[in-house]
Amino acid sequence: MAERAAFRPDLEGLRGVAILLVVGFHAGVQALAGGFVGVDVFFVLSGFFITGMLAREVAQKGRVDLTEFWGGRAMRLLPALLVVLLFTLAAVMWLYAPIDRPPIASGARAVALYSANVEFARNSVDYFRSAENPLLHTWSLAVEEQFYLVWPLLFVLLAVRTAAWTAYDEADDSEEAGKRKLRLAMVVLGFLSFGIAIWLTRVAQPWAFYGMGTRLWEFALGGLLAVTLTNQTDEVTWPATMLSVIGIAALGIAVATYHRGTAYPGMAALLPALGTVALIVGGGRAPDSWPTRALSREWLRWFGRMSYAWYLWHWPLIGIGGVIYSNIGVAGRLAWSGVALVLAWLTYRWIETPARSGKWELGPRWLVPAALAASVGAAIVAHQALRASQRQVSTAPQKMFAAAREDRMDHACWGTTIDEWTGPCEFGDTRSKTTLVLLGDSHAEHWLGALDRVGKERGWKVVAMVKGGCPVADMRELLQTRLLRRWYGECARYREGMIRKILELRPAAVLLSSWDHYVPINGHRSDWQVTDAVWARGLRRTYTRLTQAGIRTLAMRGTPRTWFDVPQCLSRREARLPFARECVYERGEALTREAVAAQNRAARGLPVTFIDMNDQICASSRCGVMKNGIVVFTDDNHLTATFSRSLAPVLGDQLLAALDRAP
Repeated sequence: MAERAAFRPDLEGLRGVAILLVVGFHAGVQALAGGFVGVDVFFVLSGFFITGMLAREVAQKGRVDLTEFWGGRAMRLLPALLVVLLFTLAAVMWLYAPIDRPPIASGARAVALYSANVEFARNSVDYFRSAENPLLHTWSLAVEEQFYLVWPLLFVLLAVRTAAWTAYDEADDSEEAGKRKLRLAMVVLGFLSFGIAIWLTRVAQPWAFYGMGTRLWEFALGGLLAVTLTNQTDEVTWPATMLSVIGIAALGIAVATYHRGTAYPGMAALLPALGTVALIVGGGRAPDSWPTRALSREWLRWFGRMSYAWYLWHWPLIGIGGVIYSNIGVAGRLAWSGVALVLAWLTYRWIETPARSGKWELGPRWLVPAALAASVGAAIVAHQALRASQRQVSTAPQKMFAAAREDRMDHACWGTTIDEWTGPCEFGDTRSKTTLVLLGDSHAEHWLGALDRVGKERGWKVVAMVKGGCPVADMRELLQTRLLRRWYGECARYREGMIRKILELRPAAVLLSSWDHYVPINGHRSDWQVTDAVWARGLRRTYTRLTQAGIRTLAMRGTPRTWFDVPQCLSRREARLPFARECVYERGEALTREAVAAQNRAARGLPVTFIDMNDQICASSRCGVMKNGIVVFTDDNHLTATFSRSLAPVLGDQLLAALDRAP
């Protein structure tokens, strides 16, 4: 392997900043809603370090020893990864609900085979809404591993074939020609990767987010720096200092303004990637500048040294904490991250350091076979865990709970933007001339089971206009603030298009339904919640527009939120697992009184009729989550389609009475 480059303490500190951002984001710290960009920092740094290592090896030896390179990378990554992987798998098989074990075990098998990112992309896993998977964070490690597999081949195909960079070649222009070819190849690959990333972010976001090919441009940016930058100087220059300041500002802006609604990676990933480039260049040109000295602080460098092990440990422990106590909160996640930091130090001390220093001497010839054998062995263990968990889920009670997790209406009616409107999505008696329109978010959609049955029994056509996370309230104030601006802008366009369609259809009535928990119960808002005043004004605008157009307007009251995953709780309870809780919730804590009051204020003086089905869900102060042998919720707030259908007779009576009363 080639000699090491001059050590950059500021880049070790930058790794510390990146891991603090990622851990803070995963813990749910609101100020770090964009902390996921720390992964982009790691990608650019990896491209810089790995490309520099390979370039030096070619310059010194005239070739790249692939076996030695891959073996070295395996010793750097695999020991700690496999320890955490096997620990996580054991914890999952001990503590996690039986119905949650199969996908995690399948993911563990993919992790062992360096393909976790492909597994998550194939299953369209939402990185920002899948906190229950304790191995979700390994997607970035799979991207790194695939990069290590592919990137050296670039040097084999280009750098070596130019016969440049040999230890005995005295022609400087030959070496420069080789560098130019290498830079050109990186530029071409980078632009191609970036273009595909932008396209896939729009049409298949999971593949854009998790794909190695769509992240390759970030590694290429770091690689270009590695073969372009000259040695660092000892002088403090104002341009270099300003470049570092710009880099810090770019990362800060991304962290402060990005959130789970940001279209990512797409164009948005440019900001943190270019910010990292600026810090690499600025720190190299002005190592004594104040930004570089700040990044070189020993405490930041310590976090940088712990970054790999801490990244591995923190997410599984946060997941375990959430299983033990469902309302773990930000403080709980930070506490479990602290425990993970202790485990990271032990891993760094007793596993990473010996592996990297060569104390586990296997000989270069045996590194790659040993790594492959260890990976295959871990994959076999994960496969056996998968088979065992599948057998357990096949038992009658667990099978019912697993089915409840997927118990939704089968349709393709989810709205995206108004530009993609292709016609009505119809349920009930589709030939009827009496039309009822359902408008709202996923809490409108979970009534489709009941409305489909009601429509068939009473001769009504039900037209669904539903978009997840898009309430009926016209909260245009949000378009003037940073709060969910992009998400709400898309929602506003969709809702406007649907209201226009409703006015064209002139239905017998429109039924409006949204989740009440856009309004917080305790007044402490998260980044996706609004005040009750904003909610009331938004509902008022929608109610007014429909009623003034002469449309009969019916509004559903919000349904309960249990604050725990119901199928998971039932599954753990039935399996008698440690820390399994009683699966009940308090009605007073499940319904948002503030949202109900806002709904009443919004309808004051308008001919809006309310439909309230909550007594059918729970009529007592303490509520169970099964009724007449049916699981009520598919998660912690959406009704199962089976339970929704069971409420059809009562809902039908309420709708008929409301239609008779409504002007």
